Amino acid sequence: MSRAPRWFALALAGGALVGAWGLLPRAAPGRSRQTAAAQAPDPRAVIFVRRGCTECHAISALRVRAARDVGPDLTFAYGDVVNRYGVSLEAFLYDPSGVMRLMLASHLRLGLVDRDSMIHILKALYEERRALLDSTGPPPFDATHPLP
Repeated sequence: MSRAPRWFALALAGGALVGAWGLLPRAAPGRSRQTAAAQAPDPRAVIFVRRGCTECHAISALRVRAARDVGPDLTFAYGDVVNRYGVSLEAFLYDPSGVMRLMLASHLRLGLVDRDSMIHILKALYEERRALLDSTGPPPFDATHPLP
């Protein structure tokens, strides 16, 4: 009897987890499965959901909404942490400040592998979004909605 490669089993398990968490959108009546699949969360979101990050943080680039929208969207976290705290995301996750220090110490225990995987994903997201913004330019100015 032939065994499937380990990566195949992991991919199936990841897909099952994404479906089990209710991340896959349900097609509305009259909508095709293809439309629903096109809006399904990115598989990279699984680690953030599994570790509880999406309880507070959305990751719009991965099509994941926060359960309670109290933290910033993690799509631009790789650059945002530098602007907010003056340290890299890597340094911040290893020695966080503020609410994240409390959360990572008491509720969200991240192992080194998870932490490094999340940093890798967030860095790639940041680079993807920056490249997209650089290629398309800033959105047009709308005088009816002034900046805060």
